[in-house]
Amino acid sequence: MIVPMFKYSFLVFHADYDDFLKQLKELGVAHIVEHQEEPTTEMQNLYRKISDLSKTLKNLEVRKKNADSEKSGKITETSGEKLNERIREIENKLEQTRQHLSALQKEEKQLKPWGDFSRENIRKLSEAGINIRHLVCAETKFDKSWMEKYPVELISEDEGYSFFVWITDEQDQQLPEEMTEVDEITLPESTLEEVRKELASTQQEIDALEEELNGIATGGLNLIARYQEELEDQVAELNVRFQTVDEVEGKIRLVEAWVPEVKSRELEDQVDQQEIYYIKEAARNHEKPPIMLRNNRFARLFEPVSRLFSLPAYVELDMTPFFAPFFMMFFGFCLGDAGYGLLLVLAATLYKPKADKKMRPILSLVQFLGLATVLFGAITGTFFGMNLIENPPAFMADAKSMFLDNDQMFNLALIFGAVQILFGMILKGINQIIQHGIGYSLATWGWFTLIVSSGVFYLLDQQNPGEELFFGTLHLGFVVLSAMGILVFNHPKRNVFVNIGAGLWDTYNMVTGVVGDLLSYIRLFALGLASAILGQVFNQLAFDMAPDVPVVGILVTLVILLVGHGINIFMSGLGSFVHPLRLTFVEFYKNAGFIGGGKEYKPFSKVQ
Repeated sequence: MIVPMFKYSFLVFHADYDDFLKQLKELGVAHIVEHQEEPTTEMQNLYRKISDLSKTLKNLEVRKKNADSEKSGKITETSGEKLNERIREIENKLEQTRQHLSALQKEEKQLKPWGDFSRENIRKLSEAGINIRHLVCAETKFDKSWMEKYPVELISEDEGYSFFVWITDEQDQQLPEEMTEVDEITLPESTLEEVRKELASTQQEIDALEEELNGIATGGLNLIARYQEELEDQVAELNVRFQTVDEVEGKIRLVEAWVPEVKSRELEDQVDQQEIYYIKEAARNHEKPPIMLRNNRFARLFEPVSRLFSLPAYVELDMTPFFAPFFMMFFGFCLGDAGYGLLLVLAATLYKPKADKKMRPILSLVQFLGLATVLFGAITGTFFGMNLIENPPAFMADAKSMFLDNDQMFNLALIFGAVQILFGMILKGINQIIQHGIGYSLATWGWFTLIVSSGVFYLLDQQNPGEELFFGTLHLGFVVLSAMGILVFNHPKRNVFVNIGAGLWDTYNMVTGVVGDLLSYIRLFALGLASAILGQVFNQLAFDMAPDVPVVGILVTLVILLVGHGINIFMSGLGSFVHPLRLTFVEFYKNAGFIGGGKEYKPFSKVQ
């Protein structure tokens, strides 16, 4: 559910303003109303620093996992700001040094085919009037007879090229016509030995910088994190001052804030002690208060899922507790293997005591999803890809009738879809009553009545063949009642003829939309079937491909089973999460009339 919000308008004397902000920050319950959306230049700079620090923290966390803590250096900086500046210096230096290393590697590649020669000797030969020209051509184009006809000496052949020199006492001598595909190159000023020494030195410099960064990752991560929190704290305070409105020529300052109902008494007790004047108002429909969700322990686990799409608008119902059971069942339906479900439950249960506090709700969610998978695996008789319906073990021979076959699972998927769509319509009707009044919900209730009554009377006709006239007359009454809501009274403030036209258009959209929405739920059956078939395929491969050698055969079987089922759990698990998301955010949210767009409640408080 969405916690009701109150809007507080505080009138603070300018001399007491700083103390009031300090007290408000200590309380940490007030979400400041933002009158101005464009932040100041100072705030924008801080936002950029915080963004850069987030990237730095992620990079350091990766380094920390891979770094050798015994070899890493110690942190000498005591300030997060100074340490961050040092990180920037190291990263800039690393970038420059790596570029230099890349240039040296290119020089080494150029010099390597010519071997290690003395530049001094070449200079002396040049002074004596002997010029050496460095030539290269494709290995297939080099003619060894050139060495007999011309002053040519082959130096080496490497990577499909021939490297040779032309020794002459003439300047700019023209090469023979048969050497048209020969290129002359200019070598770097350094020798191969010099380049390799510089390469080694540059690599040592890179290693030293990398080691220093590893040291910061292992010993300075918390310092950087605290620095980021300090900047976030500065931004929050600047934002409060930025959103404060000066009144009475700056003598009085107006601060407006949203406070949840559950925390309003705490705020009022503190403010009353300071004798601060304030006005308290309940949130109105046209306003956009921040959203604070408060659900039971089960529904709270699914709040991260609902946030993937959007928080609800303040004027509507929170859909989280309503889609949570469906999402859990849909996941189990898609994965549908009792063995996989047991693995999820076991893994989450074993890791949960060691996990970070923030991670534990996610692991609890995995436990519930795993239990749903066990349930549907038991219903379909699937255990690690084994089909217990077709090949039940001896002790389960009498329980075969308890399993559901593919036809029954197909129908169950459609039943789940129909139930969720109709439930969404109920929520839509309730939302419309809350937001606008019962008159605006009559069309929704008309559609709900029409669909449900049609289904009920169809079943009654099937079970009571002799009562068609009675049930038909009664059903006609429900149809007329539904049609009045859909076509005539769908909007209380419009002309009746406009309502009829709008109702006819709505009828077309509903008929095509609801059928399409219902068919979308077939994916539950399809994904569950695909997961089961893929598991069976890996089982068959494991036993068919194993060689007829006792120990080797067992090892091969185990490897194929582990790898195959690992792939299946990953692929099917991903699909089992994504497709229920789609059914929730598209089919269910649409039929429930979900608005969304809510802004998360973020109180002005000290960074913990």
